Amino acid sequence: MGDCVVEIGPGLGFLTRFLANSGCRILAIDLDRECVEELEKSNFDGVEIHHQDFLQFDLSAIDSPSLKVVGNVPYQITTPIVARLFGEIGAPAPWLSKIDSVVMTVQKEVAERFVASPDNKNYSQITLLIKYFAQAELLEVVPKDSFIPEPNVTSAVVRMKPYDKPPIDCTDHKLLRQIIRAGFKQRRKMLKNNLSFLNMTQDQLGSLLASLRIDPMVRAERLSLDQFAKITNAVAASR
Repeated sequence: MGDCVVEIGPGLGFLTRFLANSGCRILAIDLDRECVEELEKSNFDGVEIHHQDFLQFDLSAIDSPSLKVVGNVPYQITTPIVARLFGEIGAPAPWLSKIDSVVMTVQKEVAERFVASPDNKNYSQITLLIKYFAQAELLEVVPKDSFIPEPNVTSAVVRMKPYDKPPIDCTDHKLLRQIIRAGFKQRRKMLKNNLSFLNMTQDQLGSLLASLRIDPMVRAERLSLDQFAKITNAVAASR
């Protein structure tokens, strides 16, 4: 089988129509029964329509060596969809190696989180998850009047290209996830104040950070994924 395009939430098929003209095999996945019925009436060539929740769809069952994922993603479930596609830090989804690229239209504020850099208000846990798995790029901002019906928010198109392997060296991915989660739980607090679960004193944590040339007063939002990995490795080594 050749490459396959997976469309998340095709709706009434405005994008599906263009995808079908590409000659690729298209899998259109939508939970809305009415949308599925309308798509079936359109009878697009090469389009397989699945009436299913994408968050439950098994991408590993697709008989194709390479998947390109596209979609105008429902804003309220954007983060769960990304987690479904990629997995979690240290535990990649079983189909990740098949994903060639992901191009999604999402809420502009969400897109800015996907591509944010440290020390930015949009930098968050989802930023780090994406940075662990893929190179993300904001391609274009899409105004509200580009859609029918017009939404209440501005959108943006984001492209994510998965890495062959994670860009960091980490000895304990579970601990890395815990440190990132704790760090952003109260993001205005210093990181060392959010890491009480490590059972280390403030002085010990401060010394550990200083040994890594990281400001002991640092907040999670200022740290790169690589710095989080180095902190994790140092904590793991100290146990």
